Amino acid sequence: MKYVDEYRDNEQVQALVRAIRKATTRPWHIMEICGGQTRAIARYRLEDMLPEEIRLLHGPGCPVCVTPVELIDQALWLARHPMSYWLRSAI
Repeated sequence: MKYVDEYRDNEQVQALVRAIRKATTRPWHIMEICGGQTRAIARYRLEDMLPEEIRLLHGPGCPVCVTPVELIDQALWLARHPMSYWLRSAI
């Protein structure tokens, strides 16, 4: 599969790691946002491959992953009702 298999080729991965190491001239703090990114980083031990100047910060997760379903249900309910309706209900 294009753009997936290329990143599973050890030779290409090592070439990318060398390029990252060469380009890293100062400390970087990079936050990954999505839980899928965090899982992939852990699964493939990508953090261990990076130079010590690059520090990964594990973020809060994307809004879809971390928002409770009840809050999404409330937002959908509000979106389906005219503002005047829910303002009257709140009074």
